[in-house]
Amino acid sequence: MKLKINWLMVLMSAIGGAVAFVIGEILMDSFKYTMPHSLLIGLYFGILSLLVGLMCLLAEVIHPRINGQEWRRDYVSLSFKFLIPCTLVVTFAAGTLFQFLYELSFKQSNKIINDVVVLIDTSGSMSKTDPNNERFDAVNNLLNSMNSGNRAAVYKFDDHAAKVKEMSYVTKAVKEDIINKLQEYRNPYGNTNMGEALNMAYDEITRSKESGRNPMVIMLSDGGDNYNLDNKFDKTMKPYNDNEIPVYTVGMSSGDNFYMLKKIAKASGGDYYNVKDVKDIKNTFVKIYRDRQERILNDKRNGIREGSIFYGFLRVFFITLIAVLISSAVSFVLDNKYLLKGFIIGGIVAGIIAGLILEIGFNNVSWHGTMYRFFADLVIAVLFTLFAREAYDEKGSGERKSFSKKRSGEVNLHSFGKDNKNSRHSFS
Repeated sequence: MKLKINWLMVLMSAIGGAVAFVIGEILMDSFKYTMPHSLLIGLYFGILSLLVGLMCLLAEVIHPRINGQEWRRDYVSLSFKFLIPCTLVVTFAAGTLFQFLYELSFKQSNKIINDVVVLIDTSGSMSKTDPNNERFDAVNNLLNSMNSGNRAAVYKFDDHAAKVKEMSYVTKAVKEDIINKLQEYRNPYGNTNMGEALNMAYDEITRSKESGRNPMVIMLSDGGDNYNLDNKFDKTMKPYNDNEIPVYTVGMSSGDNFYMLKKIAKASGGDYYNVKDVKDIKNTFVKIYRDRQERILNDKRNGIREGSIFYGFLRVFFITLIAVLISSAVSFVLDNKYLLKGFIIGGIVAGIIAGLILEIGFNNVSWHGTMYRFFADLVIAVLFTLFAREAYDEKGSGERKSFSKKRSGEVNLHSFGKDNKNSRHSFS
């Protein structure tokens, strides 16, 4: 069998993938912290499968290059009946299962991060970036999201770093004490000494260390370092790397002078967050705290398993299975067995590429996650359609093989009748 590509199907499947991506991003933004991840990912890929399947079906209805005019005339209504069960239902169930398995800890016990050191920039430039000191409200929101079993410490930094509050269990009294002490730094001044802030944060972690507890650091600034941290970067970050302590950094302005913040986050296994509008800072610390151990199939893998080869393989494997299910679902919707083999091959290729886009992308430049998901969705939606096989058997009979017994019977009966009509018989 030779390839027989319906280019309208390729185009419309791409459109379906793009629309599904937009809907999926809305779901991710709206329900990432309120819906179980298994259900969220099930919906994400279920919708992708539904819209890709629908657009492929419409493409064949408009231009039946693969299934032919007879299918469009007699059997298209049955294909629409297959659409939701074969695409949305099956892929939703698979996505839910795969995300559940992806979140399990197969190799080692979970390392739960329950101590946080917050480093707040109080240098002079903050008077323009954050004139109302809304970053202090962000600290308050973070503390309110933690329970009494968590601990927190707060440091400020400008020309020098200084302790606002030592590592303490998050009680009501501690929250009030931190907020009151932060008011002493409402008038920013000086330059930005990130290196000293990181050193003091690590000293605080070492001094307050308790068995079974694991720390993280959140650093907020509106720009770069003024004290040559680049020259002593490896030495400063070594204890964080040796002890697997992630530093999550927040760039707070519409500028682009965040090279050092990004470098710190990447070197420590943390993540970088950009806040262009100061009003958005209030919930950013809470978002970082919630993200600290997340493991989502189409998002950044956080915490101790961020660089795990094992979970990287699992991501690519599960994404490949989802891509195969989507491509197979389209062949079932079109009710054409000849498409199945080619679409499965295309799904495998698409899934591996999409999985690698997500895995390599998030491991290198994690703050472009939306872009990675867009390209992954587009690859899954389009690539398998380029593997369509011509819907004829090897003998060239022109008979199209169907998954449906009813339809196959009708096709065979039609062929039998046609053969009898064309046959010539002689009687003696």
